Amino acid sequence: MYITASTYGGIDWHDSRTIHEQLKSSGSYNIEKDKVPEAIADDIAGDFPYVEDIREKVLQALSENSCFHFMVKSEEKDSTGNVLYKDCAVYEDDGQIYYEAGAAFDGEKMTLTQEYAFGQISYTTSYYVEDIPDDQLGYIVTEDFLAPYKGIPVVQRMYHDIFDGLDDAQSYAESLRLHEFQYPTSIVTLLVCNREKVSQDEWYLQQKKAMELMEEKGQTHLDGSFHIFVKCHIENLKKLENRKETA
Repeated sequence: MYITASTYGGIDWHDSRTIHEQLKSSGSYNIEKDKVPEAIADDIAGDFPYVEDIREKVLQALSENSCFHFMVKSEEKDSTGNVLYKDCAVYEDDGQIYYEAGAAFDGEKMTLTQEYAFGQISYTTSYYVEDIPDDQLGYIVTEDFLAPYKGIPVVQRMYHDIFDGLDDAQSYAESLRLHEFQYPTSIVTLLVCNREKVSQDEWYLQQKKAMELMEEKGQTHLDGSFHIFVKCHIENLKKLENRKETA
């Protein structure tokens, strides 16, 4: 089984962004079915080590399709460098307790929601579990532009076709040069995919077309013809002279 964690959020819809992450268990993306709850629990527990028995609480919520809430504490260090966790502000209204920073895990929906500034800022992480046959297993490496424009949480661009092997995908991801300065913040993302499903997606077909045109025109993703949105990038590439005709 393969687990993708997708986190969406921000101050408001203008600057909210989406970040994808592929979970591992014992160093592998391929997680045994009965170990999936533990992988999710470990992922959450790693971010909130100060919550008592949080791993067990996540496992219980998953098994019972229940929900639990907890306070999000801020991290600071004392004069000797030891990590301390500070409680956030709390207030009570009509018998209800409100945290300045709090979180809730929903075991039925497999979502973790974090809220800050008494709910003015929120982030929701959704865990997606997929069973991928070995003969359809592939790896995609993308440059993800985070909140490039108002109301657009992420734009994923692909400059290399689906990888067959993990080692090649990781090597490519480590060497991929990102856009800087004139573009929004971007990160490299490596995700496991079902090759058969992805190859039928409109997103993939457009990325494939852009890659073919870059090869044909002698361009790279760092050239002036590049555009964050693949449709515009394709139109820019079509306007360029064919590299073979100018050789």
